[in-house]
Amino acid sequence: MVYQALYRKWRPRTFDSVVGQADITNTLKNAIKRGTISHAFLFAGPRGTGKTSCAKIFAKALNCTNLQDGEPCNECANCIAADKGAMADIMEIDAASNNGVDEIREIRDKVKYAPTQGKYKVYIIDEVHMLSMGAFNALLKTLEEPPEHVVFILATTELQKVPATIISRTQRYNFKRITNHDLKQRMKYILEQENIKYEDRALKVIAQVADGGMRDALSILDQLLSYEQDTVKYATALEITGFAARETIEQILLAILNKDAVKAIELAHKQLQQGASSKNILDELIDLATNCLLVLKTGTDNHSNFCSETFIEQIKEFTVDSYFDLIVFANNALTNLRYTNQQQIPLEVFIVESTSQTSLGEANSTNSEKKLSEEIHALKEQMVVLKQKVSSLSETTTSINSSRVYHINSENNSVTKKSKPVKEIKSAKRAKKSGHTSQQNRQRVYHVLENATKHDLQTIKDVWADLQSVLGVSQRAVLEVLEPVAASPDQVVMKCKYTLWFEKASSDEDLLQIITNQIAKSTQHNYEIVLVPDKDWFTVRSEFLQSHRQELANKKKQTDSPKNSSKELSELKDKTDIEVVAKAKDLFGEAVNIKD
Repeated sequence: MVYQALYRKWRPRTFDSVVGQADITNTLKNAIKRGTISHAFLFAGPRGTGKTSCAKIFAKALNCTNLQDGEPCNECANCIAADKGAMADIMEIDAASNNGVDEIREIRDKVKYAPTQGKYKVYIIDEVHMLSMGAFNALLKTLEEPPEHVVFILATTELQKVPATIISRTQRYNFKRITNHDLKQRMKYILEQENIKYEDRALKVIAQVADGGMRDALSILDQLLSYEQDTVKYATALEITGFAARETIEQILLAILNKDAVKAIELAHKQLQQGASSKNILDELIDLATNCLLVLKTGTDNHSNFCSETFIEQIKEFTVDSYFDLIVFANNALTNLRYTNQQQIPLEVFIVESTSQTSLGEANSTNSEKKLSEEIHALKEQMVVLKQKVSSLSETTTSINSSRVYHINSENNSVTKKSKPVKEIKSAKRAKKSGHTSQQNRQRVYHVLENATKHDLQTIKDVWADLQSVLGVSQRAVLEVLEPVAASPDQVVMKCKYTLWFEKASSDEDLLQIITNQIAKSTQHNYEIVLVPDKDWFTVRSEFLQSHRQELANKKKQTDSPKNSSKELSELKDKTDIEVVAKAKDLFGEAVNIKD
């Protein structure tokens, strides 16, 4: 008789025999009992967790003629044919080798035909994530609305590769990893049925290597039976799987905790020579350290997780931080294993690092203190440098101020043509710094107002809008904040809305020259620009009107004789007022509000 592997021979034939997926199997059984069968199912989870087995059991139960509480009877003709893989209505397709559009189109064409033996035609598509995008698209419509007699069961180990349009058309069941306890119990049951002796520690090693997969566990068990058929021994399991002996791992852990690097490295080398891998040693150390943490934090003395009877008493001598540090260092070593072919080196570095380091917490504290000390020292050096710079700047400023005072005094002693531009520059700088109209700039505004005419102001306003089309973007932005408010035949006063822009425009001689040139082109006349801040304009204008009124009155007094009567003086005053008002209206238009 041809030998059959254990995972095939002992594949579950009923839902109750599926290990570790009770929630899923109960749901499927209830659906069968109630007759609420969906048209499509998606089984997702790690390898060897029972996806394909549940799909076959479910397909068999759908066509069983003698259901037993939602379970297939395994005795009727349909169940026997399904177990042998000879039932035409149950089709199992491997999507890894049948992933094209043509295969899916063939399925789509055949689903319309009624089942020949059972009640349902069941399509089990294994590793469905391997289908091409074209195949998925061909399956979409059929998967969403298949005939009443068709059920699709999709199985995958990589759910993230299945399109969301497929997932949304199915009932999804997430299979979880099988616990080590369940794996051991299942292996015990199989070995007892096969009349094979075993060591419990050997099954524990197999369950740990299987990592939650029943098929992997049975494959390793099958390999051990091929090596030695009469029994399953612990030493053989270590040799086949590459795991280190648990008692040796406990000794390595204690050596690391006691900071005995020599002993820990010797024990690790011995296990490597006996066939253990660096990865397995690190994995076992992490698992053992985790169990030690649980014992220390929960206070339970569970000896089943340890080989030595005195091990629990020994691990209680060390702090919790010691185990945390060991786990962190071991995880770092596992990460380094991925990037090197010298698998022994990360293990040795881990042992040396974990035995030489007092504690990660203390190390971090020491590093923080060292770093803080270095930063304080650097700050002190920076303060010294800054003090030196401030001192040198103070000396430079003093010398500059002295030279400026001497220069001004020399200018005052001998007035030349060159002194005027210097004074204007200094006045402009002071105006820019203060953000207010300087006395010199105020006099320039007065000069414009004395000779201002309404005609000149209107001329500037008529061409102001046209300047927008000939100036650049940044220059047009300046025009938005400038407004002509008074003009004489050779000058124009422009009010600036914001102090910041007044300072910027006052210092930008190129910009003012560009605006002046454009005004000259448009008006065929040259106008010099005089700027004034918006907040100062009304004050300057009011002061000018008051001073201008007094000047007119004084001129009239000088021209008239001292023998004028009070009536004549009154008439003169009224005439002067009328002239002032007329002058104000001529300057500023009808918007002037006259008050006594």
